[in-house]
Amino acid sequence: MIGNENIYKQIKEFGDYQTPEYFVEKVCYYINQKLNIKPDIIIEPTFGLGNFVTGSLKSFDSIKKIFGIEINSNYFNFAKNSIDQKINGKKIEIKMFNENIFSFDFESLKESISKKDNLLIIGNPPWVTNSELESLKSYNIPLKDNFKGLKGLDAITGKGNFDIAEYILLQLLSEFKNYDCTIAMLCKNIVARNIVRDLDKYKFKLSEIRMINFDAREVFNVNCDAGLLIMKLGQTSNFICDVYDFKNDSNKIKSFGWVNNNFISDIDKYDIGIDGISQLVWRQGIKHDCSKVMELSLKYNNSFKNGFQEDVEIEDYYIYPLLKSSDLKKTVITKTRKNVIVTQKKVKEETESIKLNSPKLWDYLLSHSKELDNRKSSIYKNSPRFCVFGVGDYSYKPYKVCLSGFYKEPIFALVYNEIKRPVMLDDTCYLLGFDNYKTALITMILLNSTLVYNFLKSIAFLDSKRPYTKDLLMRIDLLNLTKKINFTDFFTIANTLKIENNLIEQDYKDYIKRISSNMEK
Repeated sequence: MIGNENIYKQIKEFGDYQTPEYFVEKVCYYINQKLNIKPDIIIEPTFGLGNFVTGSLKSFDSIKKIFGIEINSNYFNFAKNSIDQKINGKKIEIKMFNENIFSFDFESLKESISKKDNLLIIGNPPWVTNSELESLKSYNIPLKDNFKGLKGLDAITGKGNFDIAEYILLQLLSEFKNYDCTIAMLCKNIVARNIVRDLDKYKFKLSEIRMINFDAREVFNVNCDAGLLIMKLGQTSNFICDVYDFKNDSNKIKSFGWVNNNFISDIDKYDIGIDGISQLVWRQGIKHDCSKVMELSLKYNNSFKNGFQEDVEIEDYYIYPLLKSSDLKKTVITKTRKNVIVTQKKVKEETESIKLNSPKLWDYLLSHSKELDNRKSSIYKNSPRFCVFGVGDYSYKPYKVCLSGFYKEPIFALVYNEIKRPVMLDDTCYLLGFDNYKTALITMILLNSTLVYNFLKSIAFLDSKRPYTKDLLMRIDLLNLTKKINFTDFFTIANTLKIENNLIEQDYKDYIKRISSNMEK
């Protein structure tokens, strides 16, 4: 008997969420009856136990040929026997391949498919990322070809990670771009979003895109947002995806996609008014990847406690107050519960000087060198020992306006403290740094306006792990925002937020001048 650990590994390795027969029937019914698609040929590129193949046989009377691909030999043998029984004398050509989708030769299929045939590619590709497969040392993984064309740091950090389903869908769209082809696949919503976002990078064209959301917990016992992604290949390009709900498919939930060269999460709610380029540069907080060592709680004087619950007595020269996403729940924050060791003033700066400036700290870092030297991210390779990232002059500004990247409700906080020690943010947060208190205060009040709130909700995908990113925040045009909010409106916003201030209209005019000059002061 296979142990639970091996079963879990297999499920993870193959992204193995077999689609229940009842839900396959619903998917096929929707495609057949709601979309009136009558396929001549079915391709199931990762057929698993074969439920989509057998479901298609039941639902589509027009089928002439079926092709299926499956890497798992146990699934292949089970499905092939089951499907052979279902055909039961029907005049349908069926070919099943026990092969890897990532190395499969699709030319062998194209010889049997006319460009006049109505082709339906249907199924449920793996719900797993390439990074998860690499951690399992899986062989069921695409070639490392950086297929998204990422450059520099993006290619070696999180942005280089992708869902295997996305890779498979793009492979199929490219292979059959010149055919009368519809692709209908179950996938996570982020897969659909990424494909629509990057459409201009690809050589194929989609004439129709829609997503029908369903409850993944109910169907697969998986906690994520998912849907049936349906894409029709064609000669004209459509850059907008309409979103529906499986339980009430007559009403459109929303549309997302490209409008005037801007990527929008909810087109009906979108207002182009403040969509542009921020006059101030948003930054991400400090990345250290070793919170139990680098983050400290203050006990008294220079005595701290780390994440291992060890008492730590070190100099405070490199220690700063720290805020994390979970701390950013108010509009003004002057106190912190944690501290962080910041070993550099800027990225790549040498760290050997810590030995002289703070010998106790250096000894502390050495005592935890195993944890620090084994940080997994490749950004630490060939970098100074005990280094951090996401640090620069902006980190040491006395006033900051910050936002958590994790929470669905955007709350912008003005952060500073009374001990004249700059407050640091961790890498789950985004920030603007200021030398001038009034400039920071006015920025915070403007960003907490209803205009910005509604704008962010229309461009952010709230089902993402990190709904708000630097790229999104950089789209807030502060200058255009001040054109829409006069000083009277501004003062009303401040009162609504219960922000005590002694700002006068001249302060607001001076702020606009500074923003117009792109001056971060």
